[in-house]
Amino acid sequence: GVRLEDNEPGKILTELGPRDSGNNVNADLFWIDINPFHDGINGFRFMVSASGVQTDSNLSGAEGSRGDVNWDAVWMSAVAIDDQGWVVEMKIPYSALRFPRGEVQKWGINFWREVRRTREQSSWNFANRRIGDPLAFMGDLTGIEGIEPPVRLALFPYISAYLEKNGRGDAWSNTFVGGMDLKYGISNSFTMDMTLIPDFGQVQSDARVLNLTPYEVRYDENRQFFTEGTELFGKADLFYSRRIGNRPRGYFDVSTDLIRNDSIFEVVEENPLETRLINATKISGRTTGGLGLGIFNAMTALGEATVRDTITGGTRRITTQPFTNYSVLLADQSLRNNSFVSLINTNVSGSEPGYIANVTGTEFRLMDTSNAYRISGSAALSQQYRTDTENTFGYTYDITAGKTGGTWQYTYNRLVYSDTYDPNDLGFLAHNNLVMDKVSFSHNIFDPFWRLWNLRNEIAVNYNRLHTPDTFTGFNMGYSLRALFDTRFFVILRANYRPLGNRDYFEPRVPGRFYETDESWDLFALFSSDYRKRVYVDGDISWGRITSDYDQ
Repeated sequence: GVRLEDNEPGKILTELGPRDSGNNVNADLFWIDINPFHDGINGFRFMVSASGVQTDSNLSGAEGSRGDVNWDAVWMSAVAIDDQGWVVEMKIPYSALRFPRGEVQKWGINFWREVRRTREQSSWNFANRRIGDPLAFMGDLTGIEGIEPPVRLALFPYISAYLEKNGRGDAWSNTFVGGMDLKYGISNSFTMDMTLIPDFGQVQSDARVLNLTPYEVRYDENRQFFTEGTELFGKADLFYSRRIGNRPRGYFDVSTDLIRNDSIFEVVEENPLETRLINATKISGRTTGGLGLGIFNAMTALGEATVRDTITGGTRRITTQPFTNYSVLLADQSLRNNSFVSLINTNVSGSEPGYIANVTGTEFRLMDTSNAYRISGSAALSQQYRTDTENTFGYTYDITAGKTGGTWQYTYNRLVYSDTYDPNDLGFLAHNNLVMDKVSFSHNIFDPFWRLWNLRNEIAVNYNRLHTPDTFTGFNMGYSLRALFDTRFFVILRANYRPLGNRDYFEPRVPGRFYETDESWDLFALFSSDYRKRVYVDGDISWGRITSDYDQ
């Protein structure tokens, strides 16, 4: 329990919102960050607004952001406003947390408060804004001894029925489905989740997108099984769960396989847009020594389309995707100074006859004792094995090194995607064939001076080219300023200059051709007035010059 004193309790903001909306509602906030492993990397956040809205998130690897708000735990809270401010009480059971084995434990903890009308945040334990990662600045929670958490076992059986009729005059159709979800706490820190013949018929539908770009649209994951407890599998950004149960690989091939001659005229009668998920299992957790382990496996059933001969009335089935297995294996080791190193492997087999896709990658972060200097990055190797054609291999790496804390900050980043790198069987990559080098310098003022509360100036230079062939695609010099004044007036200014123009080899969608721009520049300004006032103003202005043409 905590009392949050306020000498103007009538001004405490209490906007309502749905669960997990605490960062978006206009209300005063209180939250607790808990790290049972006290490693500066992993943690859980439990937030309550002055209007009683609960928000919980898994902060593992979140770099101090709001983390994965799709993670939900069972806990209790209550709030009240009185003449001294407001009060919040929270009850968080041990079953809501994952923690290491040990008779005596020491956890990391911090308490935060935000006064919304002044945009003021305060913490119980000092968090150095010059570093910017609150998980690295937790206090010690001692006195935890002999924890005996209850058995964590939950079963969720279901039965669903559908009655459907389309608008083409066809007969009514019905579907009857049954299945079950299971959640079991294997130990204090390891949990197993299983789903058998799931039904996602009531999951929020994707927004309709008119995509005129050469790139695939990346949709959010709305299926609960794939949003809860999957933060560990996000290492190296190789796992995109929407691939599981997605459109069959041979969906568009059905129309080309139709037989049409003088005696047979086939039409598509049924061609499912999704493959049927049979089951999925995930096991994840972290040992006392800071080793995180994750195992994921899913299977989808045979996908078939039905075609009908309009002359004879006969039907036949065309396989659009065979039985397919998806798996992910992951190991993530926490190190000293809030550092870590991880290894992940994804595998897809059976999505088409004689085809196996495998991607092996790593992600790491190495920091010094001050947490101001770091080397971080990721790398991966994609392997596509085929029985009828040549195998394909590709690689990527992304390395960043420099000083990321303090008044003066500077980094060098190099990102490479080979032209044959393809993780898209179980991952997501808009396009490959890219080499990017970036250098950035910034000066930060964190303490108030003159009329300013804080100020950031940054200069960055990017040089981009294709991996194969090694040819120029872009060169950009940019400047940005970010300032907050004592009147709560906030402003962002950006300027970019491209003296050599750019060459876009992806938009034309024809090998060897590119979309070229000449020398160009653009300016951008964003401003925001004091949100404490009854009336406030936000706005932005952009201005630039660009000329373009197709070339080859």
